[in-house]
Amino acid sequence: MVKMNIKNKYMKRILKEMCKRVGVKYDNIDFAKSNWFLKYEWTQKEQDEFCNWLTNYLQKNEKARDSIMRIPAKKLSEDASRYFIYQYGWKLKPLQHGQNID
Repeated sequence: MVKMNIKNKYMKRILKEMCKRVGVKYDNIDFAKSNWFLKYEWTQKEQDEFCNWLTNYLQKNEKARDSIMRIPAKKLSEDASRYFIYQYGWKLKPLQHGQNID
């Protein structure tokens, strides 16, 4: 559903946003490594906020959809965002005892 090409300017924009959300510089990540996305963590809330951002980005940017989605239908943007996070999202931080997900 999502094509990963870090040389693609739209994918680069997405990855920069993802890095910003965990406080790491895009240039400090070696995206050529197969497990690059396991190096950092984010909360469920941070992940959900990124998913919303990515969905909106894809819905508003036809060229971005065309460049990273196998089927670039606007209505599939949320599915593509969730799939992207499933494939490449940071690890989720474990919940602390008594902590809510919200």
